[in-house]
Amino acid sequence: MTGYPYRTLTVWVAILALTWLALCSPWSPGWNVFGTVLVVFTALIALVIATKRIRTRRTATRHALSAIDAALSTLPADVKRNTSLVIAVSDENGSLADAFDTDLVRITDAAIWVRCEEPTRLAQLADALKRWRDGQGPDAVACLIAADRTVSEESLAASLKRWRSAIGQAGRALGYRLPVCVALYADEVERAADECPWFGVSSSEPLRIDGLVTLIASCVITYIGAVPPMSREPRAYRAAQLDALTRWACDAVLPELVDPQRNRPPLHVTAFGVTAIEGRPVPDSLPGQFGVSVTGLTLPVTRGLRLHYPLPEPLIRGIALQPVRRALPRALAHAFVWLAVCFCAAAAASAWQNRALVERVVGDMNRYKAIEPIQDAARIDALKEVKRDRDELEHYAGYGVPPRLGLGYYRGAPLLPLARELIASYQPPTAPPSTIELDSLSLFRTGSAVLNPGSNRLLVAALDTIKAHPDKRVLVAGHTDSVGNPASNLALSGARAASVRDWLADASGIPVSHFAIQGYGDARPRASNDTEVGRAANRRVEITLVPDCRDTHDSRNDVTNQGHPACS
Repeated sequence: MTGYPYRTLTVWVAILALTWLALCSPWSPGWNVFGTVLVVFTALIALVIATKRIRTRRTATRHALSAIDAALSTLPADVKRNTSLVIAVSDENGSLADAFDTDLVRITDAAIWVRCEEPTRLAQLADALKRWRDGQGPDAVACLIAADRTVSEESLAASLKRWRSAIGQAGRALGYRLPVCVALYADEVERAADECPWFGVSSSEPLRIDGLVTLIASCVITYIGAVPPMSREPRAYRAAQLDALTRWACDAVLPELVDPQRNRPPLHVTAFGVTAIEGRPVPDSLPGQFGVSVTGLTLPVTRGLRLHYPLPEPLIRGIALQPVRRALPRALAHAFVWLAVCFCAAAAASAWQNRALVERVVGDMNRYKAIEPIQDAARIDALKEVKRDRDELEHYAGYGVPPRLGLGYYRGAPLLPLARELIASYQPPTAPPSTIELDSLSLFRTGSAVLNPGSNRLLVAALDTIKAHPDKRVLVAGHTDSVGNPASNLALSGARAASVRDWLADASGIPVSHFAIQGYGDARPRASNDTEVGRAANRRVEITLVPDCRDTHDSRNDVTNQGHPACS
């Protein structure tokens, strides 16, 4: 694999996100559905964009790659690996046309040269060349500048900024900083007999601008001294022009490419050189004006024909070949990073949901424990929540912990025995006595319905029972023996029940409406009225606690059902 698999990685990330939403998400089902739709939509958009970029790159680089294949078809197969591959760019003065004519590719002894005239296509071309070389990207970018055609500082600065941004973008697309070779051409005004060589330096490390002038000046001096004194004048003119060109480049060209204060990442300039060619310089060119100000010499303008610009082959020889950078290891590393991110997100979600599970189960058990035994209805409702928690924990224990609670964070197992023990410890409240029976002779005088002064101590026990069961209604019933008029006995039994009811209501503070009274007279004897013992047993007051069906409260639905008759 030579190209980075953006689409495959996009699908991988989408699968991880959907897996997390399906198995580990702590969100509600509605949010999970929304997240699923968002992930699928984002993945589709990313796939469409990646596909369009691939097609655009293929369209933009098809001609260049076809030209390279045609030029190398007769050469050994390993040429493209062992020969430097350089992308040539230039400023707006058309240096590429003089160096390449109409060709897209030129092959020399030192390198394979590919021209690129538009900054916007540089990154696409560099990526395509990397794929063509099976993972070995371009070795350098050569910036060819026709110095004597440069007449506007603003135009030069704008062109250099565009190429600086484009080269930086191409380096990011390739995964490494592209070495840059800056080559300047000067149109020679006094043509020497020999061809002008390249004066410059190339290295694997970025160059220092402050030492270039001295370095190239020393090379030029050596070049002048290599001929007899009588032949040095043409070379002296050439040397003066190249020295001025170097100074101008260090002042106006290189800072635009390597100065970190220009709000752009500096380029990796590893080679710089100048040369002179036969041509026709523009009288008001920036290097010409700079040379006049530095040397004080006004050099004549020649009428010679322009020759092809020589490519800076000597400068490229010092730049090392780029190693093969396979996209597969980097893609696998990125896929592993995304897998690690998904695992961390799953672990965080699991820890959070386990904490919520423990807090819920412990809270339900503590809520049940805090309810007093006399509030049996509330205890039963709280116990139902504990039972639901127990059933959930038993399901996890029997069928396995789901991924959203797993990953080593499950803390529900120690809570299961506690929930079982708490459920088993539930005891329903002791049922109240169905009937409290009081001897009428202990409460009233014969034939009277007024309570005796000492009867309070007999009624206190009944009062405590009534207070202990506030959810029960109280039925007070009076009974007599068969001695006397049945109608009088019936009225007496009702009056005695009313007296007991009034005392209990007054002593307890319970509304009178909470009580019911009934006089039965001698209609419900417990024993035979033929004996004194039987008649004594029949003279009684019975206090009965019955369920209150008129005011039944449903604690689960928080609804009060009113209007039903009291249970009898």
